[in-house]
Amino acid sequence: MHSTETRRYAHGAQTAAITLYRFRDPSSAYGAYTFLRNDSLTPVGLGSYGSASGDRVLVVIGGFLLEVAAKPGRPSNTDLKQLVRSLDKIADRTPFPSIGNYLPEQGLVRNSEHYVLGPRTLAQYVPLGTDDWVGFDHSGEIILARYRLAGKDATLLIASYPTQQIAADKFAGMLRRFTFDPPGGVPPDRTVLFGKRSSSLIAVVIGAPSREAANQLLDQVQYESQVTWNEPKHTLTDPTIGTIVVGAFLGTGVIMLLALAVGLGFGGLRAVLRIFLPNKVFDREKQIEILQLGIYSKPIQAKDFYEKSQGPVEN
Repeated sequence: MHSTETRRYAHGAQTAAITLYRFRDPSSAYGAYTFLRNDSLTPVGLGSYGSASGDRVLVVIGGFLLEVAAKPGRPSNTDLKQLVRSLDKIADRTPFPSIGNYLPEQGLVRNSEHYVLGPRTLAQYVPLGTDDWVGFDHSGEIILARYRLAGKDATLLIASYPTQQIAADKFAGMLRRFTFDPPGGVPPDRTVLFGKRSSSLIAVVIGAPSREAANQLLDQVQYESQVTWNEPKHTLTDPTIGTIVVGAFLGTGVIMLLALAVGLGFGGLRAVLRIFLPNKVFDREKQIEILQLGIYSKPIQAKDFYEKSQGPVEN
């Protein structure tokens, strides 16, 4: 938790103490919300998560946790919504943990869900040791809740891990440390666990009276992965033979016209330069060398080669 601010307000006989908890992320705020919530609170449509009683309100807005304690009664929902909207403008938009979606609804004790962030908090709900036996140091995400199974209370713990390999390693460690599903039933003087692993999820039931009762919960916990492909979609089609032939003729015609235009332009430019700048740009006889085989005794001169008034050079 980063900070806590508390202010008190009074209007006539109405008093209210408003406490704002600022956490590092929405997951921490949600965990504190499940820790502070009790059976006297019922869900209300405020913030991302909200619960209220006659004189107390708990609301999660991003990384903020808002607690309102008022007498003789809590403020109206209209006033609370205005306060929530002012906090929502600066709230963290990081998604909340989704591990709670794996908790079965049947038999769930109201307001018993607890999103756990560390081994000491976990030990308050599941007294199996204060060390990190569940794997918080491996980015484990833990949620637990109480259920009524065969007339008795039991606790379902669900742990989610980044990979299946981490989940398998942690579940193997739990099997070595604790008593899981012993033959001959549940002894009265020992804590027995029932559990399973589904991909990167581990589900453990503590306090179930039998394996059959525990399976009522475990069978409802299934890992489901969803893969989405967001790459743009392209549809490629082959052109018809007519399109190919027409395109070939058009392309050939364009090339021929371009060649003709370039040839005429170059020839016209050369003719103009020969008239106005004779032997200056083209046909410079002093800079032209003629390679000869020396078959004839009279060598060919460049000036004889380019003089138009004369006929063919005789050797």
